[in-house]
Amino acid sequence: MSQSDSAVNSPWRPVAMVEVDSDREPPLGFSSHLMRGMRFRLNLLEPDDSLATVEGWNTATEGLEAWGEVPDEVSSIRVDATDRGPIYLVEAADGSWIAEVQPWGGPNLRPRSRIAPDGSNIPCGGFQHDEVDLILLRRGNTASTDAKSVLIDHLQRNDLKSAKTLIFRCGVNLGDYHTAAEEEWTNPPDQKRWNERFGEIEQRLKTAALWRAPFTRGAPATLSLGDVRFSMFSEDEAGKMTIRIGPSRLAHGLLETNLDLPAIRDLASLLHDLSRLHWHSETELEIIHLRSALIQGWSSSAPKKWCSKRSFSAHTGGVVIWEYEQALLDVVEAVSHQSGRPEPAVSIIEKVPLLQKSLFNSRILSSGYLMSAMFSLASFFDWIRLADQGGIDFPTLPLGFLTIALFLRHRYQSAAPPAEEPIH
Repeated sequence: MSQSDSAVNSPWRPVAMVEVDSDREPPLGFSSHLMRGMRFRLNLLEPDDSLATVEGWNTATEGLEAWGEVPDEVSSIRVDATDRGPIYLVEAADGSWIAEVQPWGGPNLRPRSRIAPDGSNIPCGGFQHDEVDLILLRRGNTASTDAKSVLIDHLQRNDLKSAKTLIFRCGVNLGDYHTAAEEEWTNPPDQKRWNERFGEIEQRLKTAALWRAPFTRGAPATLSLGDVRFSMFSEDEAGKMTIRIGPSRLAHGLLETNLDLPAIRDLASLLHDLSRLHWHSETELEIIHLRSALIQGWSSSAPKKWCSKRSFSAHTGGVVIWEYEQALLDVVEAVSHQSGRPEPAVSIIEKVPLLQKSLFNSRILSSGYLMSAMFSLASFFDWIRLADQGGIDFPTLPLGFLTIALFLRHRYQSAAPPAEEPIH
Protein backbone atom coordinates (compact mmCIF):
# COMPACT_ATOMS: atom_id res chain seq x y z
CA MET A 1 0.00 0.00 0.00
CA SER A 2 1.40 3.41 -0.94
CA GLN A 3 1.76 6.24 1.52
CA SER A 4 -0.96 8.16 -0.30
CA ASP A 5 -3.41 5.28 0.32
CA SER A 6 -2.59 4.84 4.02
CA ALA A 7 -5.18 5.14 6.75
CA VAL A 8 -3.48 8.34 7.97
CA ASN A 9 -4.32 10.10 4.70
CA SER A 10 -7.68 8.53 3.81
CA PRO A 11 -10.00 10.79 5.90
CA TRP A 12 -9.05 13.96 4.10
CA ARG A 13 -7.68 12.88 0.72
CA PRO A 14 -10.06 13.76 -2.21
CA VAL A 15 -11.02 10.30 -3.47
CA ALA A 16 -12.47 11.50 -6.79
CA MET A 17 -9.18 12.97 -7.96
CA VAL A 18 -6.45 11.03 -9.77
CA GLU A 19 -2.77 11.19 -8.85
CA VAL A 20 -0.37 12.19 -11.62
CA ASP A 21 3.40 12.66 -11.67
CA SER A 22 4.66 15.47 -9.49
CA ASP A 23 7.97 17.24 -10.09
CA ARG A 24 7.87 19.06 -6.76
CA GLU A 25 10.84 18.33 -4.49
CA PRO A 26 9.57 17.33 -1.02
CA PRO A 27 11.44 17.81 2.25
CA LEU A 28 12.83 14.82 4.15
CA GLY A 29 10.10 12.76 5.77
CA PHE A 30 7.47 13.80 3.23
CA SER A 31 6.39 12.76 -0.26
CA SER A 32 5.04 15.03 -2.99
CA HIS A 33 1.77 14.27 -4.79
CA LEU A 34 -0.20 16.05 -7.49
CA MET A 35 -3.91 15.29 -7.79
CA ARG A 36 -6.06 16.22 -10.78
CA GLY A 37 -9.68 15.83 -11.66
CA MET A 38 -13.08 17.51 -11.82
CA ARG A 39 -11.44 20.69 -13.20
CA PHE A 40 -9.27 21.03 -10.08
CA ARG A 41 -5.68 20.29 -9.09
CA LEU A 42 -4.21 19.78 -5.65
CA ASN A 43 -0.56 19.81 -4.58
CA LEU A 44 0.11 17.74 -1.47
CA LEU A 45 3.03 17.15 0.85
CA GLU A 46 2.17 13.96 2.72
CA PRO A 47 4.12 12.72 5.74
CA ASP A 48 5.91 9.39 5.43
CA ASP A 49 5.24 6.66 7.97
CA SER A 50 8.65 7.42 9.46
CA LEU A 51 7.42 10.77 10.78
CA ALA A 52 5.55 8.84 13.49
CA THR A 53 8.88 7.57 14.88
CA VAL A 54 11.24 9.56 17.08
CA GLU A 55 14.16 9.11 14.67
CA GLY A 56 12.04 9.99 11.65
CA TRP A 57 10.62 13.07 13.43
CA ASN A 58 14.07 14.35 14.35
CA THR A 59 15.40 13.81 10.82
CA ALA A 60 12.41 15.50 9.13
CA THR A 61 12.23 18.53 11.42
CA GLU A 62 15.97 19.19 11.17
CA GLY A 63 15.45 19.90 7.46
CA LEU A 64 12.59 22.36 8.06
CA GLU A 65 12.64 25.95 9.25
CA ALA A 66 11.45 26.15 12.86
CA TRP A 67 9.62 29.12 14.37
CA GLY A 68 8.33 29.78 17.86
CA GLU A 69 8.37 26.99 20.44
CA VAL A 70 9.16 23.40 19.37
CA PRO A 71 9.38 20.10 21.31
CA ASP A 72 12.66 19.31 23.05
CA GLU A 73 13.94 15.72 23.24
CA VAL A 74 10.97 13.88 21.74
CA SER A 75 10.37 10.51 23.43
CA SER A 76 7.23 9.12 21.77
CA ILE A 77 4.75 9.92 19.01
CA ARG A 78 1.21 8.77 18.26
CA VAL A 79 -0.55 9.60 15.00
CA ASP A 80 -4.21 10.27 14.20
CA ALA A 81 -6.03 11.77 11.23
CA THR A 82 -8.73 14.39 10.63
CA ASP A 83 -10.43 15.77 7.54
CA ARG A 84 -7.76 18.50 7.48
CA GLY A 85 -4.69 16.31 7.71
CA PRO A 86 -2.67 14.11 10.07
CA ILE A 87 -2.20 14.97 13.75
CA TYR A 88 0.78 13.81 15.79
CA LEU A 89 0.57 13.61 19.59
CA VAL A 90 4.14 14.20 20.70
CA GLU A 91 5.61 13.51 24.14
CA ALA A 92 8.82 15.37 24.87
CA ALA A 93 11.02 16.39 27.78
CA ASP A 94 9.19 19.74 27.97
CA GLY A 95 5.67 18.28 27.98
CA SER A 96 2.95 17.12 25.60
CA TRP A 97 2.53 18.65 22.15
CA ILE A 98 0.02 18.52 19.30
CA ALA A 99 1.52 18.69 15.81
CA GLU A 100 -0.87 19.34 12.91
CA VAL A 101 0.38 18.73 9.37
CA GLN A 102 -1.07 20.95 6.63
CA PRO A 103 -0.75 18.81 3.47
CA TRP A 104 -1.99 21.59 1.17
CA GLY A 105 -0.58 24.50 3.15
CA GLY A 106 -2.59 27.41 4.44
CA PRO A 107 -2.48 31.12 5.26
CA ASN A 108 0.27 32.44 7.49
CA LEU A 109 -1.08 31.91 11.00
CA ARG A 110 1.67 33.67 12.93
CA PRO A 111 0.23 37.21 12.63
CA ARG A 112 -3.27 35.86 13.23
CA SER A 113 -2.14 33.98 16.33
CA ARG A 114 -0.35 37.06 17.62
CA ILE A 115 -3.51 39.20 17.61
CA ALA A 116 -5.96 36.51 18.79
CA PRO A 117 -7.83 37.39 22.02
CA ASP A 118 -6.21 36.33 25.30
CA GLY A 119 -6.77 32.67 26.09
CA SER A 120 -7.22 31.62 22.47
CA ASN A 121 -6.04 28.16 21.44
CA ILE A 122 -3.35 29.12 18.95
CA PRO A 123 -0.18 27.57 17.48
CA CYS A 124 2.86 28.52 19.54
CA GLY A 125 5.36 27.29 16.97
CA GLY A 126 5.84 25.16 13.92
CA PHE A 127 7.97 24.13 10.97
CA GLN A 128 7.96 25.74 7.55
CA HIS A 129 8.92 24.51 4.09
CA ASP A 130 9.35 27.05 1.29
CA GLU A 131 7.99 29.76 3.63
CA VAL A 132 4.69 27.89 4.11
CA ASP A 133 3.56 26.40 7.44
CA LEU A 134 3.84 22.63 7.00
CA ILE A 135 3.56 21.62 10.67
CA LEU A 136 1.71 23.64 13.33
CA LEU A 137 2.59 23.07 16.97
CA ARG A 138 0.62 23.78 20.11
CA ARG A 139 0.92 22.68 23.69
CA GLY A 140 -1.19 19.69 24.68
CA ASN A 141 -4.06 20.79 26.90
CA THR A 142 -7.09 19.33 28.61
CA ALA A 143 -9.78 18.50 26.10
CA SER A 144 -12.89 20.67 26.38
CA THR A 145 -16.29 20.38 24.77
CA ASP A 146 -16.53 22.58 21.68
CA ALA A 147 -19.44 24.90 20.96
CA LYS A 148 -20.58 22.78 18.02
CA SER A 149 -21.42 19.79 20.23
CA VAL A 150 -23.26 21.96 22.74
CA LEU A 151 -25.15 23.85 20.02
CA ILE A 152 -26.30 20.63 18.35
CA ASP A 153 -27.70 19.50 21.69
CA HIS A 154 -29.58 22.81 22.10
CA LEU A 155 -30.96 22.57 18.56
CA GLN A 156 -32.12 18.97 18.97
CA ARG A 157 -33.88 19.89 22.22
CA ASN A 158 -35.36 23.02 20.58
CA ASP A 159 -33.88 25.15 23.38
CA LEU A 160 -33.98 28.58 21.74
CA LYS A 161 -32.77 30.59 24.74
CA SER A 162 -29.67 28.46 25.35
CA ALA A 163 -28.87 28.26 21.64
CA LYS A 164 -29.08 32.04 21.21
CA THR A 165 -26.92 32.67 24.27
CA LEU A 166 -24.20 30.31 23.02
CA ILE A 167 -24.31 31.68 19.47
CA PHE A 168 -24.16 35.27 20.74
CA ARG A 169 -21.04 34.49 22.80
CA CYS A 170 -19.30 32.92 19.81
CA GLY A 171 -20.13 36.02 17.77
CA VAL A 172 -18.67 38.28 20.45
CA ASN A 173 -15.44 36.27 20.53
CA LEU A 174 -15.12 36.48 16.74
CA GLY A 175 -15.76 40.23 16.88
CA ASP A 176 -13.02 40.62 19.51
CA TYR A 177 -10.58 39.02 17.09
CA HIS A 178 -11.63 41.37 14.29
CA THR A 179 -11.19 44.42 16.52
CA ALA A 180 -7.60 43.33 17.07
CA ALA A 181 -7.24 42.67 13.32
CA GLU A 182 -8.36 46.22 12.53
CA GLU A 183 -5.66 47.61 14.81
CA GLU A 184 -3.06 45.34 13.20
CA TRP A 185 -3.72 45.80 9.47
CA THR A 186 -6.40 46.73 6.92
CA ASN A 187 -6.49 47.48 3.21
CA PRO A 188 -9.21 48.88 0.92
CA PRO A 189 -11.55 46.29 -0.66
CA ASP A 190 -9.95 44.58 -3.65
CA GLN A 191 -13.15 44.57 -5.72
CA LYS A 192 -11.55 43.41 -8.97
CA ARG A 193 -9.69 40.42 -7.56
CA TRP A 194 -12.52 39.40 -5.22
CA ASN A 195 -14.96 39.30 -8.13
CA GLU A 196 -12.40 37.40 -10.22
CA ARG A 197 -12.29 34.78 -7.46
CA PHE A 198 -16.06 34.33 -7.66
CA GLY A 199 -15.78 34.03 -11.44
CA GLU A 200 -13.09 31.36 -11.19
CA ILE A 201 -15.10 29.20 -8.79
CA GLU A 202 -18.32 29.59 -10.80
CA GLN A 203 -16.51 28.69 -14.02
CA ARG A 204 -14.96 25.55 -12.57
CA LEU A 205 -18.28 24.40 -11.11
CA LYS A 206 -20.24 25.56 -14.17
CA THR A 207 -22.89 27.15 -11.96
CA ALA A 208 -25.98 28.89 -13.32
CA ALA A 209 -25.40 31.81 -10.96
CA LEU A 210 -22.88 34.54 -11.78
CA TRP A 211 -22.60 37.04 -8.95
CA ARG A 212 -20.42 40.15 -8.79
CA ALA A 213 -20.64 42.98 -6.27
CA PRO A 214 -19.43 46.59 -5.80
CA PHE A 215 -17.85 45.85 -2.42
CA THR A 216 -18.11 48.71 0.07
CA ARG A 217 -15.31 50.41 1.97
CA GLY A 218 -17.15 49.33 5.12
CA ALA A 219 -15.72 45.85 4.52
CA PRO A 220 -11.95 46.33 4.08
CA ALA A 221 -9.45 43.52 3.68
CA THR A 222 -7.82 42.40 6.93
CA LEU A 223 -6.23 39.36 8.64
CA SER A 224 -9.32 37.20 8.16
CA LEU A 225 -9.42 33.62 9.44
CA GLY A 226 -10.86 32.20 6.22
CA ASP A 227 -12.92 29.33 7.61
CA VAL A 228 -14.78 29.76 10.91
CA ARG A 229 -16.92 27.05 12.50
CA PHE A 230 -18.54 26.46 15.87
CA SER A 231 -16.18 23.55 16.44
CA MET A 232 -13.41 26.18 16.79
CA PHE A 233 -15.02 27.73 19.91
CA SER A 234 -14.94 26.39 23.46
CA GLU A 235 -14.95 27.56 27.06
CA ASP A 236 -11.78 27.75 29.12
CA GLU A 237 -11.59 26.76 32.78
CA ALA A 238 -12.81 30.20 33.80
CA GLY A 239 -15.90 29.93 31.59
CA LYS A 240 -14.59 32.39 29.00
CA MET A 241 -15.33 31.68 25.32
CA THR A 242 -12.16 31.13 23.31
CA ILE A 243 -11.38 30.47 19.65
CA ARG A 244 -9.04 27.85 18.19
CA ILE A 245 -6.98 28.82 15.15
CA GLY A 246 -5.74 25.86 13.12
CA PRO A 247 -5.29 24.17 9.71
CA SER A 248 -7.15 25.34 6.61
CA ARG A 249 -9.95 23.45 4.88
CA LEU A 250 -9.44 21.36 1.73
CA ALA A 251 -10.89 24.11 -0.48
CA HIS A 252 -7.83 26.24 0.31
CA GLY A 253 -5.66 23.73 -1.55
CA LEU A 254 -8.11 23.19 -4.40
CA LEU A 255 -8.43 26.95 -4.99
CA GLU A 256 -5.04 28.38 -4.13
CA THR A 257 -5.22 32.05 -3.26
CA ASN A 258 -3.18 34.72 -1.56
CA LEU A 259 -6.00 37.25 -1.44
CA ASP A 260 -6.58 39.43 1.62
CA LEU A 261 -10.28 39.14 2.45
CA PRO A 262 -12.73 41.07 4.69
CA ALA A 263 -13.78 40.28 8.24
CA ILE A 264 -17.41 39.98 7.18
CA ARG A 265 -16.37 36.87 5.24
CA ASP A 266 -15.46 35.22 8.57
CA LEU A 267 -18.90 36.11 9.90
CA ALA A 268 -20.45 34.67 6.72
CA SER A 269 -18.45 31.48 7.24
CA LEU A 270 -19.82 31.10 10.77
CA LEU A 271 -23.36 31.94 9.59
CA HIS A 272 -23.02 29.25 6.93
CA ASP A 273 -21.85 26.75 9.54
CA LEU A 274 -24.93 27.66 11.58
CA SER A 275 -27.03 26.87 8.49
CA ARG A 276 -25.31 23.48 8.19
CA LEU A 277 -26.00 22.58 11.83
CA HIS A 278 -29.58 23.86 11.66
CA TRP A 279 -30.24 21.90 8.46
CA HIS A 280 -28.85 18.58 9.67
CA SER A 281 -30.23 18.79 13.23
CA GLU A 282 -33.80 19.05 11.83
CA THR A 283 -34.65 21.37 14.70
CA GLU A 284 -37.97 23.16 14.97
CA LEU A 285 -36.27 26.44 15.88
CA GLU A 286 -36.46 29.19 13.27
CA ILE A 287 -33.00 29.98 11.95
CA ILE A 288 -33.71 33.69 11.63
CA HIS A 289 -33.59 34.02 15.44
CA LEU A 290 -30.31 32.14 15.61
CA ARG A 291 -28.73 34.20 12.84
CA SER A 292 -29.88 37.38 14.55
CA ALA A 293 -28.13 36.32 17.78
CA LEU A 294 -24.88 35.66 15.92
CA ILE A 295 -24.98 38.96 14.03
CA GLN A 296 -25.81 40.89 17.21
CA GLY A 297 -22.96 39.20 19.08
CA TRP A 298 -20.43 39.96 16.37
CA SER A 299 -21.66 43.54 15.89
CA SER A 300 -21.37 44.23 19.63
CA SER A 301 -17.60 43.70 19.63
CA ALA A 302 -16.39 44.10 16.02
CA PRO A 303 -15.34 47.55 14.69
CA LYS A 304 -18.50 49.66 14.40
CA LYS A 305 -17.83 50.84 10.85
CA TRP A 306 -17.65 47.18 9.76
CA CYS A 307 -21.15 46.57 11.14
CA SER A 308 -23.05 49.33 9.33
CA LYS A 309 -26.22 48.72 7.32
CA ARG A 310 -24.26 49.37 4.15
CA SER A 311 -21.67 46.75 5.10
CA PHE A 312 -24.43 44.15 5.53
CA SER A 313 -26.46 45.20 2.49
CA ALA A 314 -26.71 42.69 -0.38
CA HIS A 315 -26.60 45.65 -2.79
CA THR A 316 -22.90 46.00 -1.98
CA GLY A 317 -22.26 42.29 -1.50
CA GLY A 318 -22.80 42.34 2.24
CA VAL A 319 -22.66 39.12 4.19
CA VAL A 320 -24.84 37.17 1.78
CA ILE A 321 -22.39 37.11 -1.12
CA TRP A 322 -19.75 35.61 1.15
CA GLU A 323 -22.25 32.99 2.34
CA TYR A 324 -22.72 32.20 -1.34
CA GLU A 325 -18.94 31.78 -1.62
CA GLN A 326 -18.93 29.42 1.37
CA ALA A 327 -21.66 27.37 -0.31
CA LEU A 328 -19.55 27.21 -3.49
CA LEU A 329 -16.57 25.97 -1.46
CA ASP A 330 -18.73 23.23 0.08
CA VAL A 331 -19.62 22.08 -3.43
CA VAL A 332 -15.96 22.25 -4.51
CA GLU A 333 -15.01 19.87 -1.69
CA ALA A 334 -17.98 17.60 -2.33
CA VAL A 335 -17.01 17.36 -6.01
CA SER A 336 -13.42 16.41 -5.11
CA HIS A 337 -14.72 13.66 -2.83
CA GLN A 338 -17.78 12.73 -4.93
CA SER A 339 -19.66 12.75 -1.64
CA GLY A 340 -23.05 13.76 -2.98
CA ARG A 341 -25.17 16.90 -2.73
CA PRO A 342 -23.98 19.11 0.17
CA GLU A 343 -26.79 20.91 1.93
CA PRO A 344 -27.73 23.61 2.53
CA ALA A 345 -25.00 24.75 0.09
CA VAL A 346 -26.79 23.57 -3.05
CA SER A 347 -30.10 25.12 -1.95
CA ILE A 348 -28.35 28.45 -1.38
CA ILE A 349 -26.73 28.39 -4.82
CA GLU A 350 -30.07 27.53 -6.45
CA LYS A 351 -31.75 30.55 -4.80
CA VAL A 352 -29.08 33.05 -5.85
CA PRO A 353 -30.51 33.75 -9.35
CA LEU A 354 -33.83 34.80 -7.77
CA LEU A 355 -32.04 37.10 -5.36
CA GLN A 356 -29.97 38.55 -8.19
CA LYS A 357 -33.11 39.25 -10.21
CA SER A 358 -34.62 41.11 -7.28
CA LEU A 359 -31.44 43.13 -6.77
CA PHE A 360 -31.21 43.91 -10.49
CA ASN A 361 -34.82 45.11 -10.67
CA SER A 362 -34.23 47.31 -7.64
CA ARG A 363 -31.70 49.32 -9.65
CA ILE A 364 -34.66 50.91 -11.42
CA LEU A 365 -35.86 52.12 -8.02
CA SER A 366 -32.38 53.45 -7.30
CA SER A 367 -32.37 55.39 -10.58
CA GLY A 368 -35.83 56.76 -9.82
CA TYR A 369 -34.67 57.81 -6.36
CA LEU A 370 -31.71 59.73 -7.77
CA MET A 371 -33.82 61.45 -10.44
CA SER A 372 -36.53 62.41 -7.92
CA ALA A 373 -33.90 63.77 -5.54
CA MET A 374 -32.41 65.88 -8.33
CA PHE A 375 -35.85 67.20 -9.36
CA SER A 376 -36.59 67.97 -5.70
CA LEU A 377 -33.37 69.95 -5.37
CA ALA A 378 -33.90 71.82 -8.65
CA SER A 379 -37.52 72.68 -7.87
CA PHE A 380 -36.50 73.79 -4.38
CA PHE A 381 -34.13 76.39 -5.86
CA ASP A 382 -36.94 77.50 -8.23
CA TRP A 383 -39.25 77.80 -5.22
CA ILE A 384 -36.70 80.00 -3.40
CA ARG A 385 -36.42 82.24 -6.48
CA LEU A 386 -40.20 82.55 -6.83
CA ALA A 387 -40.65 83.04 -3.09
CA ASP A 388 -38.25 85.98 -3.19
CA GLN A 389 -40.44 87.46 -5.91
CA GLY A 390 -43.56 86.81 -3.83
CA GLY A 391 -45.03 84.46 -6.40
CA ILE A 392 -45.47 81.29 -4.28
CA ASP A 393 -45.98 80.46 -0.59
CA PHE A 394 -45.70 76.66 -0.08
CA PRO A 395 -43.01 74.36 -1.64
CA THR A 396 -45.48 71.76 -2.91
CA LEU A 397 -43.43 70.52 -5.84
CA PRO A 398 -40.08 70.16 -4.02
CA LEU A 399 -41.73 68.27 -1.15
CA GLY A 400 -43.60 66.07 -3.59
CA PHE A 401 -40.42 65.04 -5.39
CA LEU A 402 -38.68 64.57 -2.02
CA THR A 403 -41.46 62.27 -0.83
CA ILE A 404 -41.20 60.20 -4.00
CA ALA A 405 -37.40 60.03 -3.63
CA LEU A 406 -37.62 58.82 -0.03
CA PHE A 407 -40.26 56.24 -0.95
CA LEU A 408 -38.17 54.85 -3.81
CA ARG A 409 -35.09 54.83 -1.59
CA HIS A 410 -36.97 52.79 1.01
CA ARG A 411 -38.20 50.34 -1.62
CA TYR A 412 -34.66 50.00 -2.98
CA GLN A 413 -33.20 49.21 0.42
CA SER A 414 -35.96 46.75 1.28
CA ALA A 415 -35.35 44.83 -1.98
CA ALA A 416 -32.22 43.39 -0.35
CA PRO A 417 -33.03 40.72 2.25
CA PRO A 418 -31.95 41.52 5.82
CA ALA A 419 -28.79 39.73 6.93
CA GLU A 420 -30.79 37.86 9.58
CA GLU A 421 -32.89 36.19 6.90
CA PRO A 422 -31.32 33.18 5.10
CA ILE A 423 -31.77 32.82 1.36
CA HIS A 424 -32.14 29.02 1.43
